[in-house]
Amino acid sequence: MAFGDRDDRFDRVVRMARRLFDVPVAAVNLVDDRQQVSLAQVGLTSSVRPVSESLCAVAVIEDRPVVLPDAREDPELAQHPAVVSDEPAIFYAGRPLRADGHVVGTLCLADDRPRELSEAEDRMLGDLAAWVEQELDRDRDQREAREVQRRLLPRQDVRVPGLEIAGHCQPARSVGGDFYDWQALDGRLQVVLADVMGKGLVAAMIAAQVRTLVRGTSPFNSVAATVTRAAVDSQDDLDDAGTFVTLFAVRIDPRSGEMEYVDAGHGLAFVLQPDGDVRRLASGDLPLGAMAGDDWTARSGVLAPGETLLAVSDGVLDAFASAEDALAAARDLAAQTPDPATIVELVTERVSELTTSDDLTVIAVRRETT
Repeated sequence: MAFGDRDDRFDRVVRMARRLFDVPVAAVNLVDDRQQVSLAQVGLTSSVRPVSESLCAVAVIEDRPVVLPDAREDPELAQHPAVVSDEPAIFYAGRPLRADGHVVGTLCLADDRPRELSEAEDRMLGDLAAWVEQELDRDRDQREAREVQRRLLPRQDVRVPGLEIAGHCQPARSVGGDFYDWQALDGRLQVVLADVMGKGLVAAMIAAQVRTLVRGTSPFNSVAATVTRAAVDSQDDLDDAGTFVTLFAVRIDPRSGEMEYVDAGHGLAFVLQPDGDVRRLASGDLPLGAMAGDDWTARSGVLAPGETLLAVSDGVLDAFASAEDALAAARDLAAQTPDPATIVELVTERVSELTTSDDLTVIAVRRETT
């Protein structure tokens, strides 16, 4: 089934339904061709039952509300297993629930005694069912958003001899506007970290577009030309969304350590030195989308043997009172460990300890000493 996890939202609605309608049983049930599974329920001894024993299956198959004041008097359902069981559903009222355009289950009420459902109660049950449908649709949107987020990240590890690489992305919500990517280009490693202003699905869609443009353009262009082309091609969408993208893109030659990079309004890339010192890479260009017709220039640097390039999104700043404090923490990292995976883990743990409203992305690249 598409929806399988218990959720407090649905627990609350069934508790409310039991109080409002004064019935012993209320449930949000999902029904497929094999079984009925309760997303939330009160009054049932089991959350799973075969579809042959489910009155909710009648509402799902026939795609209509089913109200049985006394099921024993219904000629078609009087001998239904749910009616003649040890815990009989003498009274039953079920409203079909739709998700993705299909009937997937019901919001239902049941009692072991006959009773009537007034017009006002019937409308109330319909209103509660509509609320549950909205939440099911929201779950679908979140699943789709998580899939978008998953596709923003590298599908597989990249291996460039002489370099160790690690990265992590942690959205503030189920989906966010941060992404990182890496690819090997003629023996060099390209790493990109970008942060779309804003959160949610719109930010993720723009991030997906920028990632696709950068990845597709990079093999045929310099870093500066790649960023410029991505900015030009996404300008209209950025204008429509009223947002911009900070971006850091770097290409590293593992043999010489030469770095060619563009910092488009990002400003959070550092080189951690083996002696514990840290130098911050220069940032002077505007973010993508900030000014139509702008261009971006490449800067150069060297990643010496044993040094680690660390780039983070601005979500990391939530963990510190100032950028200077963040820089001091980077120095501590440089002194603690040279391992990129450990550095990424330590940064993520530090920020996760605090309440943050922003996405967090961390990427680290170390040039090996031999």
